[in-house]
Amino acid sequence: MNSLKFFPVLVFLLSFSVISTGNDNSIPNPEEVLVIMQKTADWQLIHPWHNSKLDWEYGAFYSGIWALYKSSGNEKYKEEIRKVGEENNWKLRNDIYHADRLTIAQSFADMYLEEKDPLMLEKIQWVMDMYIDRTAEADVRFEGNPYVFEWWTWCDALYMAPPAFARVYTATGNIKYLDYLDKHWWLTSDYLYDTTEHLFYRDDRFFNARTENGKKVFWSRGNGWVMGGLVRVLQHMPEDYPTRPKYITQYKEMASKIAAIQGSDGLWRSSLLDAEEFPIGESSGSAFFCYALTWGINQGLLDKKEYLPVVLKAWYALVNNVDPDGMMGYVQQIGDSPKAISKTDWQVYGTGAFLLAGSEILKLKK
Repeated sequence: MNSLKFFPVLVFLLSFSVISTGNDNSIPNPEEVLVIMQKTADWQLIHPWHNSKLDWEYGAFYSGIWALYKSSGNEKYKEEIRKVGEENNWKLRNDIYHADRLTIAQSFADMYLEEKDPLMLEKIQWVMDMYIDRTAEADVRFEGNPYVFEWWTWCDALYMAPPAFARVYTATGNIKYLDYLDKHWWLTSDYLYDTTEHLFYRDDRFFNARTENGKKVFWSRGNGWVMGGLVRVLQHMPEDYPTRPKYITQYKEMASKIAAIQGSDGLWRSSLLDAEEFPIGESSGSAFFCYALTWGINQGLLDKKEYLPVVLKAWYALVNNVDPDGMMGYVQQIGDSPKAISKTDWQVYGTGAFLLAGSEILKLKK
């Protein structure tokens, strides 16, 4: 296990220390990163969201909880995921063709990959086989589509479903799971990816939408979902998979664009190309960008000299959005387009994204 081990007394003392905001060029102290991760996770665990823990909000949170477990070695975080799985007999929600239902499957599959308990895998594998066995042709239109939520018609879906298929591929060695996600990733990408802006429209309702200032509408968290999805697919895609270079190209294109439009405070605005529309930096999209960009540095895909200042500036700004109790604020609420935010806005997926970012910040080398 790749984890940081700390004596309980040290963690206890650090939990009462002030987390350093550092500066844009200093890699954070790993002990302080781990403390702020645990603080936000613990706050979130005692402040639950009312939706089902099998739904996408919690699916994103638990992907961060798993990252915290792997970073810290603290079994209590792993047990949070086990509890959800056992309470639901490792099943997903019933409307199985909705991509959101597969978000929690990522954490169930991660548990399986570590423990090899077949109960953790068999039901999500059955669901994915149902996807693969369909004979209907995919329809990635959003507006006017009677089957809108049975295909990956909105960009968020690229975080929810493909990484789950990638993990089941790793678990089984069966290439059909990778091939399915690959086919459907590019169907959605070919439809929603703006090859000029190197950003994704949330769905086809936004193709001709403009802000009051005449700018194209690209939603921060929506593009954060995509970049997070790219990372979480590439983590399980073999180096020799035929279309892997296409994912790398798209990842690098998006990374370059995202870095170029970072706010001076280190965060990104809800409407990526119109900072004036909603001028406050938003945490959830920013945390996914921080996660994805830091991963690229750690994997040698992004030039460290160019991108390290971007991710460090983002990380310190995100830390500043965590209040003294551990609440991650300035998180845009559930929605499908850019909206205003406030300091007291939190959500479980925002905390999950922050934990994912922290897990990669911990791996940075001086």
